[in-house]
Amino acid sequence: MGFLAAGRAGVIRDDVADSFYTNLAAQSVYDSVGFLTWSEGASGYIASGTLISPEWVLTAGHVVGGTNDSGAGISGMIFGLSSSYDGMGVSALEWIPYTSWSSSGGNLWSGVDLGLVRLSQPITSVTPAQIDFRTSPVGLLGTNVGYGRSGVGTGGMTTAAGTKRAGQNMIDARGGMVTTMGSGTLLDLDGISPTVLFQDFDHPTDLVASSMGSAIPVAQEYLIGSGDSGGGLFIEVGGATKLVGVHSFLASLPYPLDTTGANADYGDLAGSVSVQSFENWILTTTGVPEPSAGGLLLGAFTLWVLTKKRGGRILG
Repeated sequence: MGFLAAGRAGVIRDDVADSFYTNLAAQSVYDSVGFLTWSEGASGYIASGTLISPEWVLTAGHVVGGTNDSGAGISGMIFGLSSSYDGMGVSALEWIPYTSWSSSGGNLWSGVDLGLVRLSQPITSVTPAQIDFRTSPVGLLGTNVGYGRSGVGTGGMTTAAGTKRAGQNMIDARGGMVTTMGSGTLLDLDGISPTVLFQDFDHPTDLVASSMGSAIPVAQEYLIGSGDSGGGLFIEVGGATKLVGVHSFLASLPYPLDTTGANADYGDLAGSVSVQSFENWILTTTGVPEPSAGGLLLGAFTLWVLTKKRGGRILG
């Protein structure tokens, strides 16, 4: 999550115009992605979420966890669909972290960083996202949509959160896999839940900077930023756009491979939670109808949950 202020969303390639990303976000297939804002005490926060029915929003567990990971301390939550934060939206009646988010102690590697928000009145002006609980997304092109902080890959996050942007990135791996870095070193994701989906931010010219999977960036390569928490990860299936994941965190490789930490610059990683293992919880809680048919230890990573709260402020 990020500062409650107008700004850009997600970090983009330094050689691609910003308009390509804002125009992608404006496509009607991503109309279901909106912003969430709320207060905890004297502090205000912004994050992202996806409308999955007229009255329910799917987001991250740490977005709705509040002061105790179970939803306490949150007030004034609203969900809005404008292209940039304007303070307008539908108020929330309740917010529900996934059942084991609190007991995990907020452990992002556990892959249970999901939450739901029930709205006070239905939103009928846009079509809710279609959720795909069946397709394995690893190896597919993903489109990430949210309202997070922005910047370019050479410098990472430099602007405030609050404007909707979409970018694309290959879904390279999931927890438990062994993948290969651009340098040829094996990267072991053992100990990470297989519900965590990973994407890395590939450099346009420096292939060694790749953290996993293919080192060749896609045309609108992108990495989520602080404020994109809870936003949607989409794929194309049979000509339809489907929601397969929820944005959770940023991570970076250890020094000296990364000297700047998890700030969404080239070489950093993003983790999203796959919805595949949560079909029963999502459908039971919301009543939404079932859809038709190189030796490096990740424990050494620098991790940035897209919410960092210290002393009533959001860092980053």
